[in-house]
Amino acid sequence: MLTEEGRSEARIAGRSAATSDYSRSRVDAPPMTAAAWLAATLLRWRIAAAVSAAVLLLAALAVVIVPPAYRSKASFVANGSGGLKLPGSLSALAGSGGGLMGIASQLGVSAGADPSESPAFYEQLIRSRELLTRLVESRFADPRTESPADSAPLVDLLKVREKDPRRRTEVGIKKASRAIKVDLDMKTSLVRLSVDAQWPELSAAVANRVVDLVNAFNLEQRLTRARSKREFVQGRLDDAQRELSAAEWRLRDFYEENRQWRTSPSLTFTEGQLSRQVDVANDMYLSLRREFESARINEVNETPVVTVVDSAVAPRKPQWPQYPLVFVTACLVGVLFGTLAAAIAALRADWARRHPEDAAELRRARRQVTRELRSSLPGNAAARHASPEAEIL
Repeated sequence: MLTEEGRSEARIAGRSAATSDYSRSRVDAPPMTAAAWLAATLLRWRIAAAVSAAVLLLAALAVVIVPPAYRSKASFVANGSGGLKLPGSLSALAGSGGGLMGIASQLGVSAGADPSESPAFYEQLIRSRELLTRLVESRFADPRTESPADSAPLVDLLKVREKDPRRRTEVGIKKASRAIKVDLDMKTSLVRLSVDAQWPELSAAVANRVVDLVNAFNLEQRLTRARSKREFVQGRLDDAQRELSAAEWRLRDFYEENRQWRTSPSLTFTEGQLSRQVDVANDMYLSLRREFESARINEVNETPVVTVVDSAVAPRKPQWPQYPLVFVTACLVGVLFGTLAAAIAALRADWARRHPEDAAELRRARRQVTRELRSSLPGNAAARHASPEAEIL
């Protein structure tokens, strides 16, 4: 019988021999060349075909599951107001050199214009929370019904499932923001916007509604200093009119009560005072009247007006899916991933040939994990618990 030391030496010798054989198996394998790799990849054409078919199947499922998307486009130009002007020296410098004007126009800034009238401002305005909130709360013709009189808020047409009104509005704003795309032309101050929607009529209606909301913002919320001046002048004009009327009534009462005022020095002096008060009040009234008319004109001139270049029209062809493009793209992606999968399979086979012990260990681990996963399934777990009882019976 072998002693304990002999058995230990035998185990060590066995391990050394196994390690030596394993090392020889790793070294003796010839390296894979590029030609061999290409040949092994071509021989695994079934893997490439299966992956390509899977990609085509996924593309077909995407075409069926993902709803169609129609894109409508609209464009407008903001007619700037008189706005603030540059000082004379700066305007002369910009006009004489020409370089500053060109740089400013390329950056979307016009000399002497209000920055809030630039195309970049309108892009931010379209993406603002205030405008998007008004948009998702607006009602549109419901394309889900056959009756043209039916309408629904945009937040419902975007299929927002939230029950909380504030959360519904928040999610609707995010969806509307993703559906709207804005493109700017700095040289012409042209703002182009496109809207994607599931229905063509809804897409066009939303795009036109965005333009209407931008115009409403200019008319309702962009209160310029001209309007404040007009309101102030209007108030002063009303006061001046009342003062003029009061002065005229005092002078009239004086004439009715004093028919012979010219024969009395004191009455003559009083009449002069009253007449001067009427003249001052009249001059003040006329001056304020002119200022009021000028303020009304400036208020209209200084309010930017949106000029619609192209109104949105319901498209006939969807943006998604475009079947030829989807098919070609799916084929290219399928061939690419299929070839990659076949190449990886060839490299894996070569690695297993070079490292048989590691490959065998990997297969054993994979089988063990597979058995454990199967045994953890509900049906298999119930059968496993019931098997001891069956054995007892």
